[in-house]
Amino acid sequence: MNKSNPLNVLKQCFEKIIPSQDARTVINPLSFIVCLVFCYLGDSKTFSLEAIRRFMKSQLNTEISRSAFWERLGRDRLKDYLRQVVAELMVTLTGSVLRGNQILKSLGVMAIWLVDASSIKLWMSAKNHFPGTCTAAGIKWHASFDLLTGMLTWFQLTPTKTHERNCFPALELLKGKLVIFDLGYWDYDLLYIIEKAGGFFLSRLKSNAVIYIAEVVQGLSKQVIGQALLSLDLSHKKGNIIEVFTTKIYEGKVLRYRVIGFWNPVEKGYHWYITNLLAAAYLIYPLYRLRWQIELIFKACKNSLNANQITSGDKNIIESLLLASIAAQLSTHTLFNIGLEQVEEDQQLAMSFQRIAKVAVVLAGDFIRFLLNSSREHFDNLLHKIKLFANEMFDPNYKKRETSLMRINSV
Repeated sequence: MNKSNPLNVLKQCFEKIIPSQDARTVINPLSFIVCLVFCYLGDSKTFSLEAIRRFMKSQLNTEISRSAFWERLGRDRLKDYLRQVVAELMVTLTGSVLRGNQILKSLGVMAIWLVDASSIKLWMSAKNHFPGTCTAAGIKWHASFDLLTGMLTWFQLTPTKTHERNCFPALELLKGKLVIFDLGYWDYDLLYIIEKAGGFFLSRLKSNAVIYIAEVVQGLSKQVIGQALLSLDLSHKKGNIIEVFTTKIYEGKVLRYRVIGFWNPVEKGYHWYITNLLAAAYLIYPLYRLRWQIELIFKACKNSLNANQITSGDKNIIESLLLASIAAQLSTHTLFNIGLEQVEEDQQLAMSFQRIAKVAVVLAGDFIRFLLNSSREHFDNLLHKIKLFANEMFDPNYKKRETSLMRINSV
């Protein structure tokens, strides 16, 4: 078997961290964790801890009592193993980006990261550890994903009440990266430190931002220079792209950024985007639309990987189950890497992380058998099935409906 194959790399990630032998337990740690991770690849609407136990029993053909199962779920040891596995998967499961190289080259960036957070409702008994906002208890998964690979590049777990702006990837990770985020992260200081770190940003402009026009590039008369951008009446300009450079004095620093406006016919007003990127103005709106991909990844994790099915009030169990779901999402990257090699370039640009997650659901049992058995038969069987499902991993309507990614790549 090719050791560099994504499936073997995945197997090595689990085997490197988790011991396959433990005389104290009937089910060894590797088997327990692999089953825990891949039981999350399912569409069950009635997910429960008991359902996980039954799944594990059926997959391993081994009895495990309720008390023993609950005890192992609540241990710090399990949570520590899962954190290490997630960290290893994030570092190791990388591969050639077979699509989108032209996008990165045209934008002059090394990668495009999407940053956002998603909240998961918890049982009321978890409120002491994970106080919620709209609900009594909840946990928030802060994350950044690489747009072109779908890989998780950073994450943090906090109570739901934690504001998004308090959680952000480390600045040393951002050099050369384009970071796209929504208004939940809006902060002048954040824009400043991203640029200072050698990174690029793209965000909607907050509706109450007071910034002044320093230079007009297109769409406006130079007579507006010096005026506050958002105070202008631009209703007669509808349809035109407006591009200006603005200045803002913030904590003694003069901040100068590009702001591009696109007319929204539904709201009958301009949507404004702020960036330090030097890409053509008409690309900014389709670029920002790509932020929606992170919402689709979160949705896939919740709907197909059961990230929102946490039926416990125990702090350790809550964190372990969410870490297992994150490990499952990372593991689906093997499908992405192998699937890319089976399809045409235009189909690569239409790959859907939601569809990939659904394929992973079908192959969950095959993943478990491969990861817990070193036979060539299990490897070949899983690889064959992934290749068969490659045509299910991209949007079948891509020829009729151009995606934002396809539009940017065609420039």
